[in-house]
Amino acid sequence: MKRYKYLDVARGIAMMLVIIAHSCGLSKYLIYFFIQIFFILSGYLYRPGRSYAENIKKKAGRLLIPYFGYNGVLLLFYALTGRTMAETRFSALGILYSRACLYDTTTTAWEENVLFFDVANSATWYLTSFFTASLVFYLVIDKCLESRKYLIGCFLILTVITMALAELPVLLPWSVDIAFVGTLFMITGTLLERASFFEKKRGAGWFVGLLALYVVLVTVNPGLNTSIREYGVYQRWSVPFYILIGISGTLVCIWIAKLVQETPVGGFLAYVGQNTMILLGFHILGLELFGIIAGRFFDVAALPAAGYVLYHVVRIAASMCGSLIVGKVIDIGKKIILKKR
Repeated sequence: MKRYKYLDVARGIAMMLVIIAHSCGLSKYLIYFFIQIFFILSGYLYRPGRSYAENIKKKAGRLLIPYFGYNGVLLLFYALTGRTMAETRFSALGILYSRACLYDTTTTAWEENVLFFDVANSATWYLTSFFTASLVFYLVIDKCLESRKYLIGCFLILTVITMALAELPVLLPWSVDIAFVGTLFMITGTLLERASFFEKKRGAGWFVGLLALYVVLVTVNPGLNTSIREYGVYQRWSVPFYILIGISGTLVCIWIAKLVQETPVGGFLAYVGQNTMILLGFHILGLELFGIIAGRFFDVAALPAAGYVLYHVVRIAASMCGSLIVGKVIDIGKKIILKKR
């Protein structure tokens, strides 16, 4: 299958934004598309020919094995560093439920909620969410490609279902409540690839237009957080805005990726994009450990502006390097096991 370097770069941009946001926060204009883009990129790489069972088996291997493997490592690490058995059991329950919390955060305050991801694993929700969306995507994608009427109907139904589930009092396990909008994004990615959208030369005008659309949509519909099913300030009526924000932001990001793909920066971002799985699994642990160690030597809150920026640059770099080293160790372990077999 053809490898699109700019897709790796775009994935790397999104992953860097995720890590930076978890370290020090970012403007809403930089983060409101960085979950949707992963769904769209996955759909972009879809190829027909496999059965439904084959597709799901492949997705389970690529998503669920890392999910439970990474979470198992994190759970063990925290258990060995002082957590009680009761706390460990609760963390294990949270891993099985695979959501940040239990109740809708628009109606239940954080301090009154049930918070599940408490072993530096809050980013791993995406793996089960992606798997759940894939269960729906592989059911409908081939028919969507065959029939325009089916495609339009599918888009409408997926949007309506997402809106209907938007105000449930609880967040459903494995992100079942956002699986349908995730499917919509994946279908969008497939359609973009079928149209060779990014293979065609386009002027700066369309980029400026998309960027302006994205900025306007984010301005009028703030408050997005996909992991806890927050689509914006208009609750269920924010879903259409959320969809347009995800698509327009993704298109802008990929345009930038194509622009820098042959530069050293593009090479670095492509490398990050090829290692998103391991970075997703362990970057929060790296950020937490660095913060604990640094906090023993100086007060981060008292740092001047330049010192604060430098602190987070080093913190992010250390977290990424540590995660990549863990990834190499895991790869070596896999090779040893396979060789023995």
